[in-house]
Amino acid sequence: MRRTLIPGLVLTVALAGLATPAHADPADDPQLTRNALYTSGTIPRSTCAEKPIKRRNDVAAAKAYVTLLVGCLDRVWSKQLAKAGVKFRKPKVKLLTKDPASYCGLKWGKADYSDYCEDKREILFVLDRTLLNVDPDDLWLWISVASRYAEHVQYLTGIEKAMFKVLPEEGEPGYDETLRRTFLQAYCLTGAFTGSVYQSMPRRASDWRSIVKDWAGPGDKTMGSVKSVTYWMNRGFNSRNPKYCNTWTASNALVA
Repeated sequence: MRRTLIPGLVLTVALAGLATPAHADPADDPQLTRNALYTSGTIPRSTCAEKPIKRRNDVAAAKAYVTLLVGCLDRVWSKQLAKAGVKFRKPKVKLLTKDPASYCGLKWGKADYSDYCEDKREILFVLDRTLLNVDPDDLWLWISVASRYAEHVQYLTGIEKAMFKVLPEEGEPGYDETLRRTFLQAYCLTGAFTGSVYQSMPRRASDWRSIVKDWAGPGDKTMGSVKSVTYWMNRGFNSRNPKYCNTWTASNALVA
């Protein structure tokens, strides 16, 4: 894997302090298992005129890339959430060229390059060498942005709030599993969005297979095994339907 896989890591730390003492079963919360998002249907195919970044450390091109992608995400998810009867609000997007000392009340880690701040409804990206110095023309930045946006979708639909209610204390049974179900769902939604616009992108099927392999990396107990990450990203990509991203009713084997 060419870059450190950080999606969700800052959020994980933040959630530990917000957990409730008692562990409720996520399967008992309809906001997780029967969310309106799952009724929104297949995301229609549309276009997103991606222009891969050709040169390393080209910050201007990266900013243009992210701006275009966020516009596509706004368009697709606003229409999809409207079908579910969910009020849509655009996330704020903050693009920096160097690491902040802290963000969203937490110290910024050396390996961090992005975060979603629920309190601000803001996506932050640091467009520096961590992201732009190695193979900038691949889909890593695309998936990074789309997965952070998926966290915003989880926020808008109430999934995030419901997850807070059932998240055990760190170290308690169910803690890692609850986080895995959250992150794997975000990856599936990322796949669903990407699948809806992929035919319009200058990409081959092999590009998708490659980024799924890179994103899954070595696997992680909090964000999912290689097999689980691969399964949920492809499930979203192939179905383009959020109902197939319901990780909250999936068997334990599928969210390992």
